[in-house]
Amino acid sequence: MPSIASRSALAAGLAASLVLAAATLARAAVYPLPADGALIGHDRMVRAKASDTLLGIARRYSVGYWEIQAANPHVDMWLPGKGTRVVVPGRFILPPVAHRGIVVNLSAHRLFYFPRRGRHDQPVVITYPVSPGEKGWDTPTGVTRIVRKVPHPVWIPTPSILRAHARAGDPIPHVWPAGPNNPMGEWALQTSMSHGEIYIHGTNNPMAIGMAVTHGCVRLYPEDIAALFPVVPVGTPVTIVNDPVLATLQDGRLYLSIHPPLHSRNVPGKPDFGAISAIIRRAVGNATVAVDWPRVRRMARRADGMPELVGVEAEVSGSGTGAAAAPRTGT
Repeated sequence: MPSIASRSALAAGLAASLVLAAATLARAAVYPLPADGALIGHDRMVRAKASDTLLGIARRYSVGYWEIQAANPHVDMWLPGKGTRVVVPGRFILPPVAHRGIVVNLSAHRLFYFPRRGRHDQPVVITYPVSPGEKGWDTPTGVTRIVRKVPHPVWIPTPSILRAHARAGDPIPHVWPAGPNNPMGEWALQTSMSHGEIYIHGTNNPMAIGMAVTHGCVRLYPEDIAALFPVVPVGTPVTIVNDPVLATLQDGRLYLSIHPPLHSRNVPGKPDFGAISAIIRRAVGNATVAVDWPRVRRMARRADGMPELVGVEAEVSGSGTGAAAAPRTGT
């Protein structure tokens, strides 16, 4: 068994290798962490080929089903058409939790991994789209950790899953052997949640990544879990949240993103402007920021998850006085 020091060096080397490998791919998965604030990444615009589907473009850039659909509401999912401009969303606001280990935001259908780094290394975050649990099989929120790494897992459905499939007229085997048809894919990270029944794993149905379709586990594209699996050590902390509204003050600018409720089939619900105002207040803190409330209201009605600039700090705007970050009551 290697010493603690050598194991740490090995983990650091693996993390560095992952960053280097991911950076050389077309997939927009690795971002430097900002010095302040929580907005990362950048969107891009691509032209569809005649043979493209939106789902094919999404997978090419490590984007999920809902993300690509919300960013391109007027583009046909299956036949976007040669030359059609397609927005590939790549900007994300990190959830307001500790930036360590794995963080999953269920509403955003996103996993963020913060690899351990050396003292002089640039801190980065690696992010992938995920599928969380469907309604009635909700992925639990809270803090857990990786307790086991399982290559080529064998899936043993729980009795409740077997009964649910039987009732639906879709009986499944009591033991699903490892292989390309296994719903868990080729790699699985077991957490301590729900008596060890919650895994972060791959899939044999990549077209559904980005939709809430699992029995509580967190699914990734096969190539994404293949990249994540070797660099995540046992013991890695995992934080799972359900934060549909995210705000951050970064470089004097206030950014906001609003996702639809998790089990709404990506249809915006009735906006809770009081809750949105409270989240903006927390992000602003003691700063004085002029907030574009009409834009906030439009974003809440649209709820496409894409971050937008909704305010500027008084000193940045040059106004000298600015406006309160949020009204006394919800708008």
